[in-house]
Amino acid sequence: MSALSVRANERVPGWDGTPLALDLHLPPSDAWPVPAVVTRTPYGRSGHLAEGAGWRRRGFAYVVQDVRGRYDSDGTWKPYRNERGDGAALADWVLRQPWSDGRLVTYGGSYAGHTAWALAAERPDAVRAVVSMGPSMSLGRTKFERSGILRLAEHAAWWLERADARTSRDGLTIHVFRECPDLLDHLPVLELADRLGAHLPGWAQVIEDGPWHRAEGPDAVELEKLPCAALHIGGWYDLLVDEVLEHFHRAGAALEPRPSRALVIGPWGHDLAYAPGTRVGDREHGPASRIDLGALQVDWLRRVLAGTGQGASEAKVFTVGANQWWTGTSWPSPSVDAVWHAHPDGTLAPQHPPTGGEARFRYDPVDPYPSRQPGVDRAPLATRRDAVRFTSAPLDEPITVAGRPVVVLDAATSAPATDWIVRWTEVTAEGRWLELAHGSLDTARTTAPGPHTIELGAVTVTVPAGSRLQLEVTSSDFPRLARSLGTGEDRCTGTAYVRAEQTVRIRPVDGTRLILPRTTPEETTE
Repeated sequence: MSALSVRANERVPGWDGTPLALDLHLPPSDAWPVPAVVTRTPYGRSGHLAEGAGWRRRGFAYVVQDVRGRYDSDGTWKPYRNERGDGAALADWVLRQPWSDGRLVTYGGSYAGHTAWALAAERPDAVRAVVSMGPSMSLGRTKFERSGILRLAEHAAWWLERADARTSRDGLTIHVFRECPDLLDHLPVLELADRLGAHLPGWAQVIEDGPWHRAEGPDAVELEKLPCAALHIGGWYDLLVDEVLEHFHRAGAALEPRPSRALVIGPWGHDLAYAPGTRVGDREHGPASRIDLGALQVDWLRRVLAGTGQGASEAKVFTVGANQWWTGTSWPSPSVDAVWHAHPDGTLAPQHPPTGGEARFRYDPVDPYPSRQPGVDRAPLATRRDAVRFTSAPLDEPITVAGRPVVVLDAATSAPATDWIVRWTEVTAEGRWLELAHGSLDTARTTAPGPHTIELGAVTVTVPAGSRLQLEVTSSDFPRLARSLGTGEDRCTGTAYVRAEQTVRIRPVDGTRLILPRTTPEETTE
C-alpha cells in the first residue's frame, strides 16, 4: 500500500506557540527532498486541495496553512497582524522537514499575497521566490482609493463575508443586498455595520484608521532590498492591479544585480484567469485571453530555482481592445504623451480650444451618480445630468495607450468640499460606453486651489478606428465609493449634506485636458 500524498490537519506552532493548522501535499518519498511552495490563507485551506494536488504532481511539496484565528488554527485573527511571526515559524518548520530541499517559495493572492510577502520579508535568506497574485497588502490600501476615499461597496462586501469571525460567510452579501438593495444609502456610514445583518465590531475601526492603516508586511525599503525572485500576476479589472505594478517595479530594486522578476497582467478581475469565460461585463477579450496560469507559474519557478536567467526581467501584458498579448522586459514601454483638450461645445480634441467657457452640473448627495460593474456598458447613464462629458470625433486610426493616463481638471464647486470623479471612456461605433480608466480626488484632502492633476488607473489598451474618446467629470461613483456630503464634514461620520453647483472650466491654454501615454509596442505581440 502506497503512502498517501496528503497529510491533513497537521498542527505547527506559531511564533508564540499557538497551534496553527496546515495540510501537506507531498510527492512520493523517493523524490525527496523537493522545493516547498507555501500558502498562508484566512479563507480556509480546504479550498486549496486541487491546487495542492497540482503542485505535488509537478514535483513540489505544497504547504497550506490557516492563519491564526481562522478555521482550524487557534488564536484570534487580527487582520494583517501576526503574519510575519507566524510565517517565519512556518518557514523554519518547513526547512527542518526531511522532504524539504531548502528551496522555499511563498505563494498567494489577495490576503494570501500579503502573507507571502510578510514571510519573505521575515526570512529573506530562506525564500527563493515569491508568486504574488493581486496582493492585498493592508486594509488601508485595499479599502480606500489612492485619493483617500472609502471603497464602500468593497468594504461592505468583505466585512460581511470575511471579517470578525473564525470562518467566512460566503454568499451573505448577495443575500443581504437582494433583500435591501439600498442598504448602503444609510448615513452615517460608520453605523452601517448595525444594519448589514452580521455582528461586525471591526467595521468602524477600519474607517477610523482610514487609508493610513498599516499592516506588518514589508515597507517600501524592505521590499526594495528583498533578494528573492518574484512573479507578479494581476488583472486589469482588479482594484488591486496597482499593488501588482508597484511590487513589480519596487521589489528588489535596491539590489545589484537585481533578482529575477516577471509580470503578467490579463483582462481579468480579482479571480484572474481562474474565472470562467473571456468576457468582463460587456467587453469581450477573445480566446487569446485564456492562459494556463498554473503552467506559466511552474515554468517560471523551475527556471528561477534552477538558477537560469538570473536577473532577468519579463513582462507579459494583455492589450485590451487589440485582444493580444504584448511581451517585453518591463512595463510600460516608452511612450509619448498625447493631449486631448476639453472644448466649450462638449468636444474633446487634440487642438487647444480657440475660446474659453464653462460646463456645469449639479451634485446631489441624495441622488449620487451611480456605479457600474467593471466592463459594463455605461451608455444607459447618458441621460444623467449630474455629469459633464467631452467627446472626440471618431478616430481615423487606432491608438494604443500603455501606462497611467492623467486628467488635468480645472473645476470649482459651490460647496465647502466635493469629490471629482474623472473617467476615460471608449464610445464604440455601436454606441457602447466602455470605461478604460478612472480616478478620483477629494477636495477636503487637498489645499491646492487647482487645476487638479488626477492620475487614472493603469491601462494597456487599443482604441480602434471609428471609436470615440470621452472624458467624463462627475462628483460621485456610488456605492463603489462613499459619497461626499459636500459639507466638508467626514463622509463616514456625517449625516448633514449640501447640494453643490459644479463648474468645469475650459481655457484656451492649460485648461481641462486628458493626457494619454500613447505608445507603439516596441517588442512583440502574440
